[in-house]
Amino acid sequence: MYINNKKNIAVILGNALEYYDFMLYGFFATILAPLFFPSENPSLSLIASMGSYGVGFLARPLGGIVFGHLGDRWGRKNTLSLSILLVTIPTLSIALLPTYDQIGIWAPFLLILFRTIQGLCVGGESSGAATYIIESASPTEKDKASAWLVLSCYFGTLLGTVFGAIFTSSFMPSWGWRLTFVMGSLIAFIGYYIRKQLKESPEFIKNKEQGKILKAPFLDLLRNEKINLFYAASTSAGVAIPFFIIFIYLNGIFTKKLNLEPQLVLTLNAGLMAFWIVLLPQFGALAQRYGRQIVMFGGLLGMLLFSYPLFLFIGSEPSFGSIFFTQLILSLFAMAYAAPTSALLVELFPVNERYSGIAFGYSLGHAIFGGFTPIILTTLVESLQFYLAPVACLVFGCILGSIPLQKNHLTKLSKQILKAESH
Repeated sequence: MYINNKKNIAVILGNALEYYDFMLYGFFATILAPLFFPSENPSLSLIASMGSYGVGFLARPLGGIVFGHLGDRWGRKNTLSLSILLVTIPTLSIALLPTYDQIGIWAPFLLILFRTIQGLCVGGESSGAATYIIESASPTEKDKASAWLVLSCYFGTLLGTVFGAIFTSSFMPSWGWRLTFVMGSLIAFIGYYIRKQLKESPEFIKNKEQGKILKAPFLDLLRNEKINLFYAASTSAGVAIPFFIIFIYLNGIFTKKLNLEPQLVLTLNAGLMAFWIVLLPQFGALAQRYGRQIVMFGGLLGMLLFSYPLFLFIGSEPSFGSIFFTQLILSLFAMAYAAPTSALLVELFPVNERYSGIAFGYSLGHAIFGGFTPIILTTLVESLQFYLAPVACLVFGCILGSIPLQKNHLTKLSKQILKAESH
């Protein structure tokens, strides 16, 4: 088992806590919609709420630039400590924010502002955690380490799901959702304390001792690593699109079409997230043993083959069983792709540009392909009656996700083309 020392636990737990804070909004989107974005049309209200959800992801690339710069110059440890400390401010602010009925237009404006600040902080979180933990892992543990790091994101999301289910129960007051944000801001301080106990990444220390710290790593990144930035964004798309379809878009069908109570949907999510957490280390071990390309390609191929019949099944019979079965099957393939991604991302960039490269590239992919997946799907289905839009999104995500896995072949091909052109 990879998680066997305090260093690993510190990074994994800290990453989980920050994702708990950030992902709460997604689970409460249907509850927050009428409170902060009131409308006579429930669909418009939900679309507006999903839009504010996506704003947090738009801010992530900017956060990636800021925290990536600090991580490549100041160190991985210090930057990770700062990101988890700063995220407590907007999380607590959301918990205390008055609704539209109380302060009018200021309510949605401030909510979007706080989501933006959250996005800035998270823009440097998972990328920094990936950089630190993969740099610190031995060559025979990198894919296993990657799986545990990805697991920590979903463990944090699971915490949010469990607390969300509890605090939206019938015995809780209508403002119970606020308590989950309060708890998130408080436990983030625990993450900060844990992060402060870390030692710096060995590769960063070596890079610093050799005098290779760059003055402007992001600018060097834009000059030298454009293709690898694209690979990082493509990898992000392969992870983000299936996740948001499974956990955000399909949950919206549960509450809006089937009129299930939010508490029940959150309980189902908890079970599904536990399924991810149990199987992710297994896929990490498989990637370590047989190669990450085989495992990741297998996940993409499964999604390509099964997405159309699954959503056709939902369209013909939109029941609880058909939707939950679709979530389970898609989750299996999504986990196979997601487990080794951190190890793949770290290998894309040199040490002195690595934090910036992963932070910006991966966050850019999440902003473009992940953050607005729910609102695009909701708009296409609700307004244009295009019920197979999720299939199109999944196919697109699979195509993008496959590109980084072929980077060696693409690099050879591009060199051959340039060589032919020179003659």
